[in-house]
Amino acid sequence: MLGALLTTFVEDAPVRFAALEQAAQSDDAKAIETAAHAFKSGAGTVHATVLATALANAESAARGGHLEAITELIEQIRREHHAVLGELEAFLGDK
Repeated sequence: MLGALLTTFVEDAPVRFAALEQAAQSDDAKAIETAAHAFKSGAGTVHATVLATALANAESAARGGHLEAITELIEQIRREHHAVLGELEAFLGDK
């Protein structure tokens, strides 16, 4: 069960990140908020707390119309996203 949950996150996270990145590139606050929220839920489920926190910050910034903060947050999310995927892929490879 845990393996299936982690595998689903590993497969879904790149799609979620791409949606967030696309929303950010178009400066669409509502799309950023929606994409960050959806990605945050998955990150929270797998206890990727640093990633989930960065996504919550992006969601909040978008909701508040603070799009100037999004570029830096996207970079933080990108770094953490890659780190989490690397750890999960290593863990799943050991199973």
